[in-house]
Amino acid sequence: MNNYLTVLVGHPRGGEKTWTSLYKNVLDPLNSDLAILTGSKWLNNQSFLSIAKHQWIIEEPDDWFTYYEDNFESNNWKTYFEKDKTTGLYNSGSIHFALKDILLKKHLHELEAYRQIIVSRFDQFYVSNHKKFHDDSIWIPEGENYFGICDRHAIVPSSDIKQYLDIVGYVNSKNTENYAADFINCEVAYMHHLQSSNLIGKVKRFKRFQFTTTKKEDFNRWRTPEYKIYFYNNIYLKYPDEFIDSVNGLNFLDKFKLLLSTNFSLYLTYLYMVSRRGLGFLKKKLVNFDLSS
Repeated sequence: MNNYLTVLVGHPRGGEKTWTSLYKNVLDPLNSDLAILTGSKWLNNQSFLSIAKHQWIIEEPDDWFTYYEDNFESNNWKTYFEKDKTTGLYNSGSIHFALKDILLKKHLHELEAYRQIIVSRFDQFYVSNHKKFHDDSIWIPEGENYFGICDRHAIVPSSDIKQYLDIVGYVNSKNTENYAADFINCEVAYMHHLQSSNLIGKVKRFKRFQFTTTKKEDFNRWRTPEYKIYFYNNIYLKYPDEFIDSVNGLNFLDKFKLLLSTNFSLYLTYLYMVSRRGLGFLKKKLVNFDLSS
C-alpha cells in the first residue's frame, strides 16, 4: 500500500506558480501520488495534467442541483441549502459537496489503496514542506474556521475516508435537525457533518503553512480578491489573514529560507500585509481614543 495520495478537487485556480508550490512542498517530500477531480471545461494544458496519476475528469452540469435530483430520492438537501443563500453554502458549498460525493461513489476503491488521503484544492499555495502524519487522526490546518472548521485541506486516514467524504449523506438526512444553527456556511456544515459522523473526536490541528490564491482571470463564485502578490504574475491573495498566518506559522529557519529563496517576494508581500494590519489597528485605536475623549 502506498502512503499518500493528494486529491485536488474543484476548479483549477491559482496558476502554475501555485501548482509548482504543491509539487515542491507536498508531492515531493511526501512522495505522494496526485489525483485530480475537475470539469473538462477548465482544462487547458496545465502542468498537473502531466503529473497526476489519477485524472477523474467530469462533464459538469449547467445546474449542479440536478446532480442531487438525479442521485437522491429525498430532497432534504434542498431544504438545507436554502437555509442560507448569502454565505456561499448555496452556490459554492453545494458544488464542493457534490464533488466529494462523486469521489465517494466513483473512486473510493482508488482512494482506499493509500494509507493517507490529502483532500485539498487547486488554489492552495504552500510555503514550506508538508508535515508527515502516520496516525489515525484527521489533520486540518489551524484557522479560517468561520464559526465551523476550515474545509480547504485535510489529511484523512483511508480507514475513515468513506465516512469523511459522505457530507451529502449528512446534508440530505434529517440528522441536520440535531444541529440547528442560525448561521450556516460551508465551514459550519462541515463541522456538523464531522460531529454527526463521530469523526470530530479524531480531528487535530496543525500550524497553517498554505494560503489560497487566485488569478484575476480565474472564475470565482465566492470572494473577489483585492491584494496582489508582488512580482507573481498576476496572482492574488484571496484571504489576507490566511496568508499572514501561513507565514507566521513558519519557524525562524523556514522564514529565513523563504526570504532567501526564489519566493522572496512572498516575504515582501508578508511584510506589507503585516504593516497594513498594524496601521489599521493603530487607526482604530486612535478613532476609539478620540470618541472616548
